[in-house]
Formats: sequence, C-alpha cells, structure tokens
Amino acid sequence: MTDVSINKPKLTSFDLFLDVNMPHIDHCIEQLRKEIGLRQKTQIRALKLLLCNLYKKQDIEIMVPRSKTALAIKKFNPLEVGYRPFIGALDALDKYGWIEQIIGITGETMTTIKTTPKLLQWFDDAGWSDEKIDVKVSQYITLRENQKLGGRSVYIDYEETEYSRWLQGELEKYNELLNKSQIILKGVDGKADESFENLSLHRRFVRHKINNVKNGEFIFGGRMWGPWANLSSEERKRIYINGEPTIDLDREASHLNAMYQVVTGAPYSGKKPYKVEINGLVIPRHIVKKFSSFMQNGKTPGGTANSVIRDYKKESDSTEYEEYLDIKKKVKPSDIVNAILDKHPKIAPYYLRGKKYGDYISCWESDIVFEVVVELTRRGIPCLTIYDSFIVPLQYKELVDEMKDKTPYVNRRRLDKVAL
Repeated sequence: MTDVSINKPKLTSFDLFLDVNMPHIDHCIEQLRKEIGLRQKTQIRALKLLLCNLYKKQDIEIMVPRSKTALAIKKFNPLEVGYRPFIGALDALDKYGWIEQIIGITGETMTTIKTTPKLLQWFDDAGWSDEKIDVKVSQYITLRENQKLGGRSVYIDYEETEYSRWLQGELEKYNELLNKSQIILKGVDGKADESFENLSLHRRFVRHKINNVKNGEFIFGGRMWGPWANLSSEERKRIYINGEPTIDLDREASHLNAMYQVVTGAPYSGKKPYKVEINGLVIPRHIVKKFSSFMQNGKTPGGTANSVIRDYKKESDSTEYEEYLDIKKKVKPSDIVNAILDKHPKIAPYYLRGKKYGDYISCWESDIVFEVVVELTRRGIPCLTIYDSFIVPLQYKELVDEMKDKTPYVNRRRLDKVAL
C-alpha cells in the first residue's frame, strides 16, 4: 500500500528571524533589487528576508502572508518589515520569474512561494551558503488572541515576567541542543529525505480575559510545535537523531493524568483510567478517551456529545465511528459523561467548565511535557515532542519511559489552580 503522504507537497512557515551577514551578498541583493524595479529602502529589507527564506528552504513551498496587516508584532519582526514592501517584493520576484507564487484565498488557503531554477542558479552564482545567513535571536514564546481575525492568528505583545524570562531561557537551551544535533528523516534508500535544521521551537500560548493575575498571560495552551508533527506515524519511525534510530513514547492517559497531577499531586493511582462500564456494558476505550478529552472544553453533556460525533465524522477510522453509533443505541451520551465523572470524582469539578478552562487544563499537560524536556535538555539528550509524546534516540527508551509519566507538575507561575 502506498503512503499517500509521500505525494503531498511539503509546506513550511515563513521565518522572520533571518538576515545576511556578508557584504558581497548584500551587493548581489542590491543589484537584484534594481533589476526587478524595487525603489524603496523598506523593500530592500523585505527582499533580503524573502531571499534568505528561499535559500534556506529550497524545493519546499513556503507559506507567506499577503493580508494588509502587520506581519507580526515588533518582538517577532526584528527587521521591521511592513506588509506593503513585503507584498511588493513578493510580486516583483514573481513578475520576473524568480519565484513561483500561488496566491491563496482569503480565509481558506495561504499564499505559497517556491524557488525557480533561475533563482537557484542565482544563489549558486552569488556564492550563497548557510554560513552567510544569520539566524537572529528568536522569541520562543508566542501569545495570540483566542479567536482569529480574517482566518489569521492575531499575535500580541506582552510584558516580561519572572516566569517568561525563565521559560525563554529554557527554550533557548532546548533549541540550542536541537540545532547542535543531527535530526533527519531517512528515506527508504537510507539517505536523508529531509533534515531538520535551524529550528526555532516556541511555546504557543492563547490569551483569554481574566482578572489581573501575574503570569496570567501564560496559562492557556502552551503547546510546542515542530515540523515533524506533520509527518504520519509511519514516517516518524524514520526519524534519526545523531545517526541513531528513534522511538516515539506517549504519556499514559496524558490529559487525564495531567489533571490528576495538578489537582492531587500524583497521576491516577487506579487501573485502566479509561475503563468505564454502564449497566454491565463496557464502553470502548476510544469512546471514553474522546469524551473525557472534549469534556475539558465543553459546558454541557449535550455539547460534549456533539463535539465527539463531529470528531468521529472527521476521522478516517470508520470502524471506531460505527462502534460509537452502535453504543449510542444502548446508552445515552450523557450517561457516558456521568460515568466518567463518577469514576474520577477528584477531578470531576474541573470538567465541563468551557473552552477557557479547557485551554487552562491543556496548559497543565503542556507544562508537564515541558518539564520532561527541561530535564532531558539538562542531561544533553535531544528529544522531539508531539503534543504528549516524545521522540528520542532508542538508547534512552527506558529513561524516558520512566520520566514521561512520573515527572511532576511544577507550579512555576505560583498560581492557584482554581483561580479562574
């Protein structure tokens, strides 16, 4: 059976933290600027930034913004490139055949760009190399509004706190370790299909309105995304770190145990946290797991049930969906919700409190995952995370297997868990 993901185009995000550091490269960019008719000084910065991205991400489609809003807040736009010069440079490169640009549909698809053979030859003739591109010090913490504007995330500036400074420092150490490591996706021929380099992994927080709480800007969401998250489970088996095969290890009952770790100080102590029985009928594990997940964001049993069935409809596993439809004929969705609450009375008060509290609980889980990352980084062990799982070199399987479920939650913000 052919892995259809192989035929999908590879997409990558645009990096605002790149610049060139060699005078002769600057001279070549200046000549190109004149050739494609860019006149304003601000367009030079935009052109330089675009070329750096196109060189670093050759043969990959790069998602770029074209909306008439700021590319990012100042903290995440060190070259201070505005949207007008950026769009102008994009269109000029496209007009003269230096890039392939596919303009997206507002609110539906992103605009993508890709190098052309003409541009690749220009890079070669001009003597570009990775060493001649600076990666500026990145901000590793992002904060965005909880709702998109025009289909686009809205990022917010924030004041530094004791917690954000600690977190930024730990993320710098983590990114430095990953960028010193060789991380590749091996092809079936044993050669590298893709290398993961110049990484800048962020913890991504969401802003909800709360009363004045110190460090309250960083208590919702907080997950950390890496490009390997786009790979299928089969593709991830081909990740090698420093020449060694890796293993993907999941936290056991991660979001449920995160709640226990925060509320009680320890993971769930019973057996089979997702085992639920109603009137002698054992509810399949995947159904209980899905309900308990959506109960974190829901407000009512009915709303949770609607979210569950929508999610089943989106998935490719029709067997599980059919099994859920069969269970629905025998028990009410509200009975499943109540059975989960009865099984877990210690954390029951934290369910069904709405989306804001659900993002709060998600942050508990992401905090625990990050505590594992901090400890592994301290030991010089590179790891890649995907939500609640850790991809690590095979030699560290036993160590990480032990750490991932027992590493405690640390209340580094010094917040009351029921403060909201």
